[in-house]
Amino acid sequence: MNTHPDHILESNETVAFDENERQINRAGQLKKAVPILTIIVFLSLVLYPILASRENSFTLAIDKLEQRDEKAKLIKPSYSDIDRHNNPVNISAESAYREENENTNYFFTNLVANMSLPAGEAIEIISNSGSLNTGTQIMELGGEIVITSETGFLLRSTEATFLIAEKIARGQNGVNGIAPFGNFSANSFNTDVEQEIIILDGNVRINFDPNKPLNIFNSDAATTVEGNTN
Repeated sequence: MNTHPDHILESNETVAFDENERQINRAGQLKKAVPILTIIVFLSLVLYPILASRENSFTLAIDKLEQRDEKAKLIKPSYSDIDRHNNPVNISAESAYREENENTNYFFTNLVANMSLPAGEAIEIISNSGSLNTGTQIMELGGEIVITSETGFLLRSTEATFLIAEKIARGQNGVNGIAPFGNFSANSFNTDVEQEIIILDGNVRINFDPNKPLNIFNSDAATTVEGNTN
């Protein structure tokens, strides 16, 4: 009986070689496919959020809307301009709105305004509420108001009008503050921050700082104070 062992051995070796060759070919194909699949997965992860968000998109160009709420609130708005001396004026707020689309009056909450004097000294205005007319550059301020300047002025009041171009602050609802000469308070005030002139009226109280005496005989004195206690 001949079982032909040599033929069987030869056949098994042939099958094993063919299988190995197929596995090598599959491994080579997978090696080429893995980078392609990686790129496809990466692009899917990047593009899916963009494509999916289109369903929830909305128009950002408010002026192009056919119908809109004219009193729509602006969140964290900012206003930038220049004054008559070409110095920058930057105003920001927590929120703002205007009554009508063509109106130049913006009504603010938690306003912060930064500007500078011709010589470069900074001015900062903080107010809980108020309005800005972008046409006239006039601010009507209310609530807690603090006006400070690098020249040494600090004003506190609850009502004031501030002329951006002239750097003039005035109010009729009481004021207290600090000036280069000392402390002061009054019922009303008119302050030219640019010229460093303060006019106080009604129950005027002034406390001069002995360490900063005023030289009333010097025509070049920086600060002028006028007051009426009546």
